Amino acid sequence: MDYNTGALSSVVSGLSRAVAIDVHFSLGYIFWSDVTDLNIKRFRISFASTTTIITGIGVCDGLAVDWRASQLYWTDTTKDTISVSDLDGNNQRVLISSGLAKPRAIALDLDNRYSQ
Repeated sequence: MDYNTGALSSVVSGLSRAVAIDVHFSLGYIFWSDVTDLNIKRFRISFASTTTIITGIGVCDGLAVDWRASQLYWTDTTKDTISVSDLDGNNQRVLISSGLAKPRAIALDLDNRYSQ
């Protein structure tokens, strides 16, 4: 949306069923999950380029970008897990795989990090 004129325009078109979304403002990335294709995609605004970065997941209803550590977190309601990767979808690992019942939304509190 152009705040000066109020005009609306589509940033990304041709989506199947986008559900979760988050943005990394300084890198110009938009991330979203597609619950039809069962993947996570990234759109780079400066190049108008879409890349599928994570495949082989279940239904992802929530994702969150850690812009400080350049990591992406997502929920999987099919596998009942919360996972993390880098912003390219590499170095994927499951963080939580027990005690969850259909995890959906996820949010990060970057100002209250604990040391591991």
